[in-house]
Amino acid sequence: MKVLFLEDELPTARAGDIREVKNGFARNYLIPRGIAVLATEHQLRRAEKLRAEAEERRLRELNEWRDIAAELAENPVELTVRTGPTGRLYGSVTNTMIAARLSELTGRTIERKRVRMQEQIRIVGTYRLPVRFMEEIDATITLNVVSEDVVEAEDEESTTDQYAITDEILASGEIDMHAWEEPQAVDALALIAGRILARNIPQFRVIHGKGEGKLRQSVRDRLNEMKTEGTVILWGPGRTDGDTDADSLEAVSWFTVS
Repeated sequence: MKVLFLEDELPTARAGDIREVKNGFARNYLIPRGIAVLATEHQLRRAEKLRAEAEERRLRELNEWRDIAAELAENPVELTVRTGPTGRLYGSVTNTMIAARLSELTGRTIERKRVRMQEQIRIVGTYRLPVRFMEEIDATITLNVVSEDVVEAEDEESTTDQYAITDEILASGEIDMHAWEEPQAVDALALIAGRILARNIPQFRVIHGKGEGKLRQSVRDRLNEMKTEGTVILWGPGRTDGDTDADSLEAVSWFTVS
């Protein structure tokens, strides 16, 4: 069936376009909703005017979306999520959640398929995501995923707390977990990974002790799980500074997230 589109129905057609469509699509969807009409001789006289109006509208929308995309590309977008005490999310951040946040910020409807996620987001941190706002408007946004449960508590952490992950520790590139309890050490790994990702720290070392201790094995098991999940991209035993001493290889693990 040949119809004349009165409104944009992307990606099928724009207003003023004449298209052959299936009868059911036309009769059950396009025509009842006023999106298109039968392409009669009378209706076809409207086509040129509709095309001109559609093109004017398209150019206006392009300029508006171009401004929106530029602003979002320059200003980080913050997304607050619920997490456990280690910064690990209950679930993961989805493109639906990101699209909803972008829609809230812009006052425009942004479909989830416009947000192109290249990896799962399961920990707090900073991520770069490509977004297609319109057919000709693309931008890469900076997404800051922060925890609504622990962000305030982190500001109040005491540097004397046995299990505190301080800025000094992160800056040093290593943490000594000799005196840590095994559950706290394992849970802290995801939080550390999220924070070093946000700070662009390329590698981090965990000193857990040597031998057959439970702490050492649990830390390495958890790092292996995190590699499988995609939280870390590489990990291994031993130091990264060229030290090949057997005791050092046993006592330390390292990992990288970028």
